Amino acid sequence: MNRSLVSLFALSTVAFAATDDILRFTNGDQLHGHFQGIGEGSVILWSRDDLNAPLTLKSENVRHVILRGAHPQTDPSSYAYITLLNGDQIPGEVLSFDSKNTRIRSHAVGEVTLPSESIAAINPNPFSGKLQYAGPFSPDGWEILRFEDKNASGGVRVEVKKADDKPEDEKKDIAEDEKKEPSAWQHAGSAWYHLKGMQPLARKNCFGESSLLRFRMAWRERLNANIALHADFMPPPEPKEGDEKEEKKAGNNGRQPMVFFNGMPQNQAATFGNALVLNIYQTYFSLTRCGYDENGKAISQRMVHTQSAVQLPDSGEATIEVRSDRKKGLLMLFINGQYAAQWEDIDRLRNAEEMKEEGASDLPALGNGFAIQCTNANAPLRLSDLVISEWNGIKDSAYSMSHEKRDIVLLNNGTDRYSGEISAIKDNKAYFKNSYSELEIPLAEISEIVFAKNEKSESSEPADGTVTARFYPSGKISGLPLASDQKTLHLNHATASRLTIDLATAISLEFSDENPFLETMDNNQEKNLTPEK
Repeated sequence: MNRSLVSLFALSTVAFAATDDILRFTNGDQLHGHFQGIGEGSVILWSRDDLNAPLTLKSENVRHVILRGAHPQTDPSSYAYITLLNGDQIPGEVLSFDSKNTRIRSHAVGEVTLPSESIAAINPNPFSGKLQYAGPFSPDGWEILRFEDKNASGGVRVEVKKADDKPEDEKKDIAEDEKKEPSAWQHAGSAWYHLKGMQPLARKNCFGESSLLRFRMAWRERLNANIALHADFMPPPEPKEGDEKEEKKAGNNGRQPMVFFNGMPQNQAATFGNALVLNIYQTYFSLTRCGYDENGKAISQRMVHTQSAVQLPDSGEATIEVRSDRKKGLLMLFINGQYAAQWEDIDRLRNAEEMKEEGASDLPALGNGFAIQCTNANAPLRLSDLVISEWNGIKDSAYSMSHEKRDIVLLNNGTDRYSGEISAIKDNKAYFKNSYSELEIPLAEISEIVFAKNEKSESSEPADGTVTARFYPSGKISGLPLASDQKTLHLNHATASRLTIDLATAISLEFSDENPFLETMDNNQEKNLTPEK
């Protein structure tokens, strides 16, 4: 039985519970319901409470399936995972390791044995401190900031709110505003996509005094982005009574106007409030401290830093990692695990004489929010695999020290690291040796182990028809689907041959998430999405 697209899209407007599954097509359309499995010919079986029989959908027309609103049925007992050379991250713990085989126990795939030569890294404690956030598996907790040009002198920063959060008489005005200024960001699957515009994407109340931020970013047309750290998103303070008359004479009522140049807001304080703003370009990185002094005057100064020779391509993707300690005034930037830049004494905005001349005695307090802004308004960008955790003070990355012949071990204490050879893992201990000593290190004390580089480390493109299961807070397993029902997925895996995945621990299934790069930008696809019964 065939159904028209009109009927299909009409069905998708019916209200469903947040725990229902969501299927998203390659053209951006989505359908609520229940994932029933994968049948012969890699077709997806899909049911809905308002249909008498399941739908049969071609997997090549499906981008991904979000399971239970991106919530696992059971919470993982451990955040540990094993990274394979093909890029997969199997959630689980290592039971034993030797030169030939590695045996793991996973809440996703049970107990399996993998060839040791296929292991790139072991991460017993991947988050150096307490995990604060992992996602973005849903848009919950995120906000999009919008610019409004209120008058000739400038504008103000306004947060976009859902119409349902407003009184009835304001909903129409909000709808009209959103028509005039479409959102610059769209959430799809387990990522945020920048479409077009200058609006920043923000998440509040997610940073502590010492934080580690890591995310995956993909882009086209040259990377140019602002990353706001420790932002409070606050407007400037009201001017003091003694200064109010002088400020009114200046014509701005104590407020700094938003200044635009080629569509780019030049006053970062008006966008992020009191914050550290990391500017990421292809070949250069800079950090600016912005905010307002006690009189409401915008202040901004670029921080002095050291930088490596890391460069980024015109189009591509990279893992961005920022480690910050506000008390110590330290911020470090890593790109794909490689040291990229470092800033120290970041709390020192200006010297005492300059502060005294301008009447500002104290620096404004920083906040605990995060935001990202694509400063090239027309450039596509994707934000995914974002993790925020406490930082334990480790100033190195095992990947930045990776070696052709030596394994690298980093401990949780943030200080100790070793290079040599992991000869075995058993009884929850790693047996390590080098030219000077032999050690038995409890896995509970190890943050990560990165093995010596392997000639086979270059991963190949996934085969057509590959499906990838993702897990919270990290982990992904890919392969060719053999069969599936609601509870399990059987995969033909490149390394482990056949794997059976427990879908109770999965949050999504991706069928073609990487090609094209931005499905929200590729609206020219006109494939037949008519479901077949």
